Amino acid sequence: MRRKHLDVSVSHDEFEDLNNALEDHRDGFKRMAEEAANGFGLEPEYWEGRAVEVEGLRETIHEHSTDELEQGESSTKEADTGPEVDSARDRDFESDSRQ
Repeated sequence: MRRKHLDVSVSHDEFEDLNNALEDHRDGFKRMAEEAANGFGLEPEYWEGRAVEVEGLRETIHEHSTDELEQGESSTKEADTGPEVDSARDRDFESDSRQ
């Protein structure tokens, strides 16, 4: 299967909207599986599988997300939120001693 690589930057609110949309989509598949168990539509296993796929996508988005400062934001604000998180695209893995 062909795959798509996404490299996007979104605001915190947009990220939460995306997460909520994926949760709603996943829950919709779960409802379809329940209806299918009652004899409506496709087999329940199909819808359950789709729900698992969407949950996997949601988890992947969380695993690969990093916080970045917006333009004009001070780095002192980040010091209050914890250690800096590097984006994978900004790291030099060959010379990075943290590996």
